[in-house]
Amino acid sequence: MLTIKELKLKLETGQVTSLDLVNEVLSNHEKWIDKNAIASINPQVFDIANHLDEERKNGHLRGPLHGIPIVIKDNILYQDGTITSCNSYAFHDFYPPFSASITKMLEEAGAIILGKANLSEFAYFMSDDHMPSGYGSMHGQVKHPFDEKIDPLGSSTGSAVAVKLGIVPGAIGTETNGSLMAPAYQTQIVSYKPTFGYVSKYGIIPISPTQDTAGPMAQTVYDCAMIMDAIFKEDKLDKDTRHISRSKSFVETLEKDILKGNVGLLKLSNHLYSPEDEEVYQKAKVKLTKLGYQVKELVIEHPKLDNQATLIIEFKHAMNQFLSEVKGYTPHHSLTDIIHFNQMNKERCLKHGQTILESSDQTDGDLNSQTYLELRKDLLNEARVFEDLMKEHDLISIAAPIWMGFAPIYGNPSVCIPEGIYKGVPKAMVFVGRKFDDHRLLKLTHIYQMN
Repeated sequence: MLTIKELKLKLETGQVTSLDLVNEVLSNHEKWIDKNAIASINPQVFDIANHLDEERKNGHLRGPLHGIPIVIKDNILYQDGTITSCNSYAFHDFYPPFSASITKMLEEAGAIILGKANLSEFAYFMSDDHMPSGYGSMHGQVKHPFDEKIDPLGSSTGSAVAVKLGIVPGAIGTETNGSLMAPAYQTQIVSYKPTFGYVSKYGIIPISPTQDTAGPMAQTVYDCAMIMDAIFKEDKLDKDTRHISRSKSFVETLEKDILKGNVGLLKLSNHLYSPEDEEVYQKAKVKLTKLGYQVKELVIEHPKLDNQATLIIEFKHAMNQFLSEVKGYTPHHSLTDIIHFNQMNKERCLKHGQTILESSDQTDGDLNSQTYLELRKDLLNEARVFEDLMKEHDLISIAAPIWMGFAPIYGNPSVCIPEGIYKGVPKAMVFVGRKFDDHRLLKLTHIYQMN
């Protein structure tokens, strides 16, 4: 599968139609069906492709993504006639009453949402009992694209695998605690987690109202920027998207802006770096220096960053609120109902338990309680270390050959750039930027990837 940028050119020059692309995608899906990347196919996809081809023929283009097929993660609501399951059998009959805000934005931009990608059940927030990444009771196990002995990690596994296998040129995943970066790292694709609030989370089955965000996954930073331009919009249904400057296109930044400055390379004094990690680190240092950036090497001790105590409170609050918004379209009215349903269907639903759901339900779910507010305050004080370092050393970004929890907790943007397979182990560089400085982060990583 070509990149989104390349497919856009082929569509513009009449070398292919959107219908051709849909047929190719469905053929690729069948070819790799054993990898279980895709949960469902949009039954209207041929009609949509024909309609978009007709619009193109008549000179009407909705945007750069016009006629490009992508998939969205199966925790993002979409009224396409199929269920949105979060890969949970508890939602086997959930036909959403509305589409998520970003789903509508993608359609308005002309993207063809081919279907929904598989994921770890409840976005990997269900059980501490060794539940495999990419597994769920609804659709089963997503498999790593090129080495099934490798853990695909994260929860946006189907989205990442679909891109890596070339089933689709791009996808939407979501991240709460690393679920864009980790599967991108393991499958060797690019992913971009935006600053919290850059993308609407309305209509996405939630974990955390303070961390959840959707983000693009593709082969290149440029393609991620193209997708991001379609979803980088304020949403009146999500208060966290307000009061953010949205005056500049990401693609425009990549194509026109000049970027110079400092980049930090990070080592953790209490983390053992493998020889392969060290090799990737040194190669990145050489490349960044050749590209004209001032590299500052930083060593810090990794704080014991654990946000489980806040997430379980947030999850109960957010899930119960979500269920109230879709009342009548699922028999579940609360997290307690989901837990009970799983217990009643334990052979299918509880192969790996539901300890996280249960511990969450035991909290009061009160985001205004003194206990929660103090936990969240302490957590943010620890997680802001990257933001403080970047300001102290005047850095565009901090990068490392490992991914860490600072960015998703504090809301910083991050980008994963694949570096290859070292002795059978995938390696990548993860770049973290300052909050609300995503344009410079994407510019930096675009230059880094293209050289």
